[in-house]
Amino acid sequence: MPISTSSFGDDRDGRYTEYESSTQNEVESMDFDGLTPESAETLLKRLGGGVAEKHRVVEGIGWKATIETNDSGVTIHFDAHDELLDDLIRRFEEMADRAVS
Repeated sequence: MPISTSSFGDDRDGRYTEYESSTQNEVESMDFDGLTPESAETLLKRLGGGVAEKHRVVEGIGWKATIETNDSGVTIHFDAHDELLDDLIRRFEEMADRAVS
């Protein structure tokens, strides 16, 4: 995941491991007809994500999205902290609707 702070190089580095743990994460997959991997990546970056793998994986703080191409557009697999997932999907859906309209 892209980091926003540097490593301290001491015991403080392991102090907040709960933010890196995926045990509180939920996964939801959604299809977006008419959206390309490039446009999906752009929209995910607007939500604060950084590209981990070009046109494939975008990661943000507390979430990750994997983009897969399908016959009619893309499928996005959202893997997010349970408190973020609903808002992340809602905001992405709104932007995706505007992008394909």
